[in-house]
Amino acid sequence: MKQDTKKQVNNIIFSILVILVLTTGIISNYETNCYYDEECFNQAFFECTKAKVIAYENDNVFEYKILNKEGDSCKVQIKIIEVNPEADFITKQGFQDKNMTCTLPIQDGFTTSKLNYCKGPLKEAIYELTIQKMYNLLARNLGEIISEMG
Repeated sequence: MKQDTKKQVNNIIFSILVILVLTTGIISNYETNCYYDEECFNQAFFECTKAKVIAYENDNVFEYKILNKEGDSCKVQIKIIEVNPEADFITKQGFQDKNMTCTLPIQDGFTTSKLNYCKGPLKEAIYELTIQKMYNLLARNLGEIISEMG
């Protein structure tokens, strides 16, 4: 009789442990969907809790997703979902579905303007476009620049 009681107690303890592990796994992987509410996302950023939001910037559609906390920084994935419909074909091809991961200092708040904290294909595409625009500007004004130097 004691053997059966001990076995039942062990089964109950094991069941409780399994439930605790599963609950912890579910809670730690829970992600708040802020939909289009950037204030909801900013609050999650300051707490560095998993969340995502859809945001519009310069007629582009982005998904921002908080991944995890790293020290005093919050790791965020930034993905471009839809490129500005008025952009040229090459720009659309270069940016569509690209993403980058940024490890941003929490005290600074969430911002997309600090590329030095980011890495990934979207950052590379931004730099490539910037260089191309600078080159085009220089090429257009090269005649003026040379005549001013002479």
